Amino acid sequence: MFESIIESIITHLLIGSSIAAVISILSLLAVRRYRRSRRRVLKSLRLRELKSMSPREFEHAIAELLRALDYKDVKVVGGSGDLAIDVIARYNNRRVVIQCKRYNERKVTSPEMQMFIGMMLTEHNADKGIYVTTSSFTRDAVMLARKHGIELWDGDRLSELLIKIKR
Repeated sequence: MFESIIESIITHLLIGSSIAAVISILSLLAVRRYRRSRRRVLKSLRLRELKSMSPREFEHAIAELLRALDYKDVKVVGGSGDLAIDVIARYNNRRVVIQCKRYNERKVTSPEMQMFIGMMLTEHNADKGIYVTTSSFTRDAVMLARKHGIELWDGDRLSELLIKIKR
């Protein structure tokens, strides 16, 4: 009789702790899901804000982002006659040139990437290139950029960087 009472108590304790464990796990999953969805909303809001800027405002926003990411000597040079470069900077003592394209839906194409790479190397004598867009890149543009070591920041990458610096 005493043994059955002890077995009953142990069973209830085990069931109780299992239920508590399940509740804890479900709570953690809910919090994670909330954070992920919040991050998605933040990414979309920030990207929407960037897309609503003028091209000049967008260039200045990218310059600020670069400063927040510890780039030095950041200077906006975009405008007519900019030779395909909108921002120049230094990172780890390397000259970096950045092209900024604020597109809503249109993708950055291979001819645009070719122009950037050519100007980066011949006119600006840069060590590194970053091509930034609020949209995305065509497959051919991505392949060309990889071949030449160009860092690509599309809308998703931009959003992630903005979230990172806000933490």
